[in-house]
Amino acid sequence: MRALSTGGAAAAALALTAGLGLAACSSSASSSSSSSSAAPAASASSSSTASASTAATSCGAIPTTLPSDPDGAIAALPSSLQALYNGYPVAVYKSAFASWKPKSASNKTIGFLLSETNNGYQLALQAILSGMLKGAGYTVDEVTSSDQVTDQVADFNQLVEKKVAAIVYEPLSSSAFTTAVAGAAAAGIPSISVLNSVASADTISIGANDWLQGAQMAAQVAKDIGGSGNVLDVHGISGVAIDAAAFAGVHAVFAHCPGISTNDTIYTQFADSTAKSDVQTYLETHPAKIAAAITSGSGATGVMEGFQAAGKSIPEIANDSLEDGELAYWYQNMSSYKGVGITATPPQIAAATTTIVSDLFKGDGVKISAIVLDTPLVTDATVAQWYTKGTTTSSTGNAGGPTSLNVLPAAELAAVIG
Repeated sequence: MRALSTGGAAAAALALTAGLGLAACSSSASSSSSSSSAAPAASASSSSTASASTAATSCGAIPTTLPSDPDGAIAALPSSLQALYNGYPVAVYKSAFASWKPKSASNKTIGFLLSETNNGYQLALQAILSGMLKGAGYTVDEVTSSDQVTDQVADFNQLVEKKVAAIVYEPLSSSAFTTAVAGAAAAGIPSISVLNSVASADTISIGANDWLQGAQMAAQVAKDIGGSGNVLDVHGISGVAIDAAAFAGVHAVFAHCPGISTNDTIYTQFADSTAKSDVQTYLETHPAKIAAAITSGSGATGVMEGFQAAGKSIPEIANDSLEDGELAYWYQNMSSYKGVGITATPPQIAAATTTIVSDLFKGDGVKISAIVLDTPLVTDATVAQWYTKGTTTSSTGNAGGPTSLNVLPAAELAAVIG
């Protein structure tokens, strides 16, 4: 079984070929130790979990809570991999595709359904993932749906009716797709959900553990601000799983920090322009000092611009998307600014998805309904490894990760495939 490693020139070439001009190799997530920033984070996750179990009520500790595991799918994994599922937002099952084989060697059409591409992350993911699937020999039937769940489900069902060989999709709602993925599975069509998790044995979810990422960012923020201060939570789209899970992790950590208060009224639709205007408006009517801001998905650069437009100093920003504009500001102001971030980068999501699709079509099968990527934390100690020379605070690309980044190592693939 092979390791997955997709930073660097290959990912950049795909993005450039797509004509985006996005820095696909700029930056992603790294551990808080500069000596191991590009290494997988399983050990870091395990240590966080261990400390939480002994001090779960202390400010900055990450509580331990595994998801529902009715089939024992998580329990069957090595303990180092089980730690990646701490706080996972949906139930995990044995996969319906453990013994799946393609019906036809000639049908290699992949239905590809993303939500609206209104930010750099989505544009990069669309270009890189589509490019990788095509490069692996698949025909991509690409659909970009609206940001309405009903439209997404209708588009998904149309791909089933077209009898594509498999579907790669990015659901806005987990619960809305359970019936749709069951229908696809009944038709012999495996579906792979990227970024957002779906609680069903009839689909395969690939992405980061958004709850754990939110908790890890909050733990670092709590430490950095000394367990006291006002934190501005800047959400994406109300009700979207990736946002809800990330902030559930944030609030699980802050629940044990009586000195930290949060405000959750801002929703940016994952757009920097909206983030800038909404944050500026908020600050002009809320004069109290903000100790930190936590953002879900794209929008961190806009949050920074909102503080600047309001004439405020930029506080610590924690973000689970890591945009090039944000990273450029962070890197260029390290002497006076503190940040934190974690992300499943577009190149890594694309490579992991393409790997799983290829393994399915080889007849290897997938054992578990959710494959969690091992995303490490970016801190002041390691941001230099993620900054791309030449990017500025006006850059619109997203983190791609250093060439050594590997969030789906061979050991994890061996445990979930075949």
